[in-house]
Amino acid sequence: MKAISAGNSCPEAGSGQPAPCHELSRGITHPDSGFTLLEIIIALSLVAILVSASIPYLFDSFSNSAGERAAESIVTTSQEAREKAIATGKVQSLTLESSAFDGASLPKGWKLQVKGLNDAKFHAPERGATWGFTSAGICEPLVLKLVGDNRSITLPFDALTGQVLHNDE
Repeated sequence: MKAISAGNSCPEAGSGQPAPCHELSRGITHPDSGFTLLEIIIALSLVAILVSASIPYLFDSFSNSAGERAAESIVTTSQEAREKAIATGKVQSLTLESSAFDGASLPKGWKLQVKGLNDAKFHAPERGATWGFTSAGICEPLVLKLVGDNRSITLPFDALTGQVLHNDE
């Protein structure tokens, strides 16, 4: 057996190649590989901080998308009612409630408000309120507003086409 010299050299293997050395002459060991417990704890702490900071935004995103789906459903239902009125030649009515549109419940936390032609501001629909389309497809000028906890979606409908008017029109 060969003795380890006072330098930083390692004993040689039988083939003339240096043997793997995990120990210096002073007795200090080198870790093979991997992370220390402290490094793992720091990394997990950073991940926890980032996740906790993003949770409110995640819930807002879910809430907003629920409101947008409800708005799309209202637009689709109104278009179907208009098309049916034109096809059948009969008036088609949709029921308006503060928590539902034509019988379909709004997502939790969202309420429906209306503003008619002669209304100064938005208000909850009156009990038994309906919105009708004539056999020609014409409807009462109406603006619907979905109000969530921190957001609102406004849907102004054109009386002649029943289409939602956009800001640029």
